[in-house]
Amino acid sequence: MDKKACTRRAALLAGLGWSLAGCGGGGGSPGDDGPAVQRLDAGEARVGEAAQITAVFSGGQGRIEPDLGPVQSGVPVRTPVLAGPRRYTLVVEAAGRPSARRELELRPAYRDHYVALEGAPTVQYHAAVALADGGVLVVGGSRGLSAPSEAIDRFDPATRGWRRIGSLYTGRTNHTATRLADGRVLVVGGSVGLASGGFAELVDPATGSAEPAGWTARPRLRHATVALADGRVLVVGGLQSDSVELWDPATRRFRLVADRMANAREFPTATLLADGRVLIVGGDHAGPAQRLAEVFDPATESFDRVLSPLNEERRAMHEAHLLPDGRVLVLGGELRGEAGYEPLDSVLVFDPAARTLAPQGRLDQARSLVRGAMLPDGQVRLFGGQTGAEASARSASAYAPGGTAAALAAMPAGRAWHTVTALPDGRVLILGGDAEDGAAVPGALLYE
Repeated sequence: MDKKACTRRAALLAGLGWSLAGCGGGGGSPGDDGPAVQRLDAGEARVGEAAQITAVFSGGQGRIEPDLGPVQSGVPVRTPVLAGPRRYTLVVEAAGRPSARRELELRPAYRDHYVALEGAPTVQYHAAVALADGGVLVVGGSRGLSAPSEAIDRFDPATRGWRRIGSLYTGRTNHTATRLADGRVLVVGGSVGLASGGFAELVDPATGSAEPAGWTARPRLRHATVALADGRVLVVGGLQSDSVELWDPATRRFRLVADRMANAREFPTATLLADGRVLIVGGDHAGPAQRLAEVFDPATESFDRVLSPLNEERRAMHEAHLLPDGRVLVLGGELRGEAGYEPLDSVLVFDPAARTLAPQGRLDQARSLVRGAMLPDGQVRLFGGQTGAEASARSASAYAPGGTAAALAAMPAGRAWHTVTALPDGRVLILGGDAEDGAAVPGALLYE
């Protein structure tokens, strides 16, 4: 049967509700057996960029879930910007036939390089906080003046632009900035420019306006803060302090907790756990006894002991990051010893079910004052800090929770006392800090 005759016959039978198989010399067309997928693949996938997916299918209508919707066979479509691994499913459907499916997992890679950002403030000892809309708020710090800066700046990752949006009541260095559930930012403690600067401030990141937010019960410098699940904020330790206090957003008042930590903690970390408790790790102090870590329960306002073979270790200036499975990584830092302060390359992992803190692998090298971010690919990227050989390191590394570390491209200049902020698209903002000679490092970098 010739092709024209086959086509006329197929059209006639289709009108009668029948199907024709074997027309055209035996083999059939690709759609004769119902929906089928021949190919689903993608081009190069990079963090912070869109990827291109091509689906080749037959025998039905195709769509790609999530995000992409209906697609045509062989016609490439672009994904949204990829921040980390993403799984897509092609579904091909036809009435009265079983659907066909195929999955594709995209694992975008970093280009492992840095982009210099123009217009960034030259700043040290500041605070930076990621905002709900994807921007970054940069608060205070030392900006080359005789007193701490009161400046409030905002970074827009869409335009890569910087803008001064407001001022604090008083300049601050070595303070903390904590994003609240309503999007505002609570600024607490630090070295301040006013003698009456012991009050906290509440910053609206949309307008840049600041307003008083109460007085801390104790002076807070080199402390840690963390937003709790119930909306309150926990303020932990600081210089020569073994106390914690709670800030209530409803009253804008701080209240000292009666129970005390096992020892004073200067430069500790405080990490909110999945069950609402807070893991407190490390912190320097001059006392004879040391407990490396403890857990604070906001419901009972009491501390529970953490079991660790390193319980006497005096770790400070480290990083702590919550893993998706509820565990916490504690990375690097420095150890007070008889000869002074020694950078650490060790990594610890906290298991909340067992209440244990145990070693898990090592960094690429010892790092104190290291700054990093947990990124969507499941790894922690660490940048700069102080090493055994460098007061401000250029090097960077990636640490996987399984215990392996790998070197990344070095930054153009060394940085310590800088900030590192993960952006929604998976890239990383690196701002300010100390150079090797102690001067402020100019400008900012975008790691991608």
